[in-house]
Amino acid sequence: MTGRGLLWSLVAILVGLVLRRRLDVVEVRGRSMAPALLPGDRLLVARLGPPRVGDVVLAADPRDPRRELVKRVSALGAGGVTLRGDNALRSTDARSFGALPPSSVGWRVVGRYWPADRIGRVPTSAVGDDLHGQ
Repeated sequence: MTGRGLLWSLVAILVGLVLRRRLDVVEVRGRSMAPALLPGDRLLVARLGPPRVGDVVLAADPRDPRRELVKRVSALGAGGVTLRGDNALRSTDARSFGALPPSSVGWRVVGRYWPADRIGRVPTSAVGDDLHGQ
């Protein structure tokens, strides 16, 4: 790991501890966001206003309020926020539960802090992904 990467990780963790209401951490469990995110990736998430198309966000799971989903915003509209996983074959997302109300999408992923060889920003759009669902 580079010195810059280590510094970024330490700063992110410290800021997270100080501003717990605006920052939090989550661990990726499934493969719905592969290859951008993999099981075991640990993410720093922040409350940063309304989501934008291409953002990776943390949202309440409409099927089970005790769970949270890490997905990419594929569309915004009057019907709500449409979330999709980058790995369509392994993702349960808007294709099965529809758009979510904007209030369900409260956190945006701002970076990955673990594992050490994957520290950094998460791409805002998937390579070759059609973010508009067409």
